[in-house]
Amino acid sequence: MKNQNQKPKGRTPSLIGSSNGRPERVIVKRTSQCSRCHKDINSGQDCFGIPKVGLGFNSLKRFCPECFQNIIEQTYKDLEEIKKLI
Repeated sequence: MKNQNQKPKGRTPSLIGSSNGRPERVIVKRTSQCSRCHKDINSGQDCFGIPKVGLGFNSLKRFCPECFQNIIEQTYKDLEEIKKLI
């Protein structure tokens, strides 16, 4: 099992520039882990699911609310960079 207090490594993902589907709020039916920070998301809690790229079936990468907030912030930063190009 990974360290629960470990900070995520690498660049924060963005919703810009990928062919992922629309994120959705998901109520967890059984304990799972955040795809980014690996913290446990317990049954009955809300998390956010982003569809995985290139899979023929509906499979979501799950993110805790804190990591999803970071993803949204990174997406806004990416949009600001794109706006500068106009």
